[in-house]
Amino acid sequence: MKYGAHVFLWQDRYDDSALLRMLDDAEAWGLSFLEVAIGDDIHFNASKLGDEADMRGLELVFSPGGAWPMECDISLANASDPHPAVQWHRRAIEQAGRAGAVAYTGAIYGHPGAVRKQRPDEDEPKRIAESLNILAEDAADAGVQLVLEPMSHFRTHVANTPQQVNLLISLADHENLFSLFDTYHLVTEVTDFAAAFEEMRPHLWGLHACENNRGAPGTGLLPWQSLFSAMNAANWQGYIGFESYNSTWRDGDFALERGMFHNVCPDAESFIRHSKSFVEAGLSGVD
Repeated sequence: MKYGAHVFLWQDRYDDSALLRMLDDAEAWGLSFLEVAIGDDIHFNASKLGDEADMRGLELVFSPGGAWPMECDISLANASDPHPAVQWHRRAIEQAGRAGAVAYTGAIYGHPGAVRKQRPDEDEPKRIAESLNILAEDAADAGVQLVLEPMSHFRTHVANTPQQVNLLISLADHENLFSLFDTYHLVTEVTDFAAAFEEMRPHLWGLHACENNRGAPGTGLLPWQSLFSAMNAANWQGYIGFESYNSTWRDGDFALERGMFHNVCPDAESFIRHSKSFVEAGLSGVD
């Protein structure tokens, strides 16, 4: 199993020097990868970051998490060829490739925060799948896996459940397309974590592990033992990333701006150490 952490456990508004410090922490705390949020307002040297990660024996995962224009949403109908969202994600994939990142992951099928509260557009899945096929091919050329993360119905209308993300993967029909099981998002969408895991398993790249309130695993309400049992029964091995927002960074303003109002991640080290210990114990059958 490969354990990692999202940069937002430390801070936002980072640069090369801050990312190097996070790499040092990740290495010291026994992690295998660092997930780096990218966007139009985030600037760092991707090639240098990749070299520094290699020196520490760490892998990188990239995901959209900074400024991401709302019009760059591949679920939107757009006559431009290529779609503005395809162009935006292509630049992100190119950046991931320069860093040697193993994956580019997120709600790439739409845009977090874009929830259209209306009857489904029958053409939408096919339209999304066509763009995903293009991006999956671009990612393959860059040596990057393209990973789709279902999100809660509070964040997107496109892919909330395992069935919906599996449909997009099937329609896109590209071998470089995978899925991510995010425990925080799926707790509002499914009633059986073990069944959801099994449904996603054929394309499952990894997990985001955090609680129902974005706290560290084991501190909230999620049915971890059911999930651990399903993972063990399948002998599943993959990427497990810990994700939340640092709730003291910038005097707590960072978490508040992200809509997290609880002080559940006061510092990265305690969150990561607790999370990794809890998940490792759960998977080994230790109470």
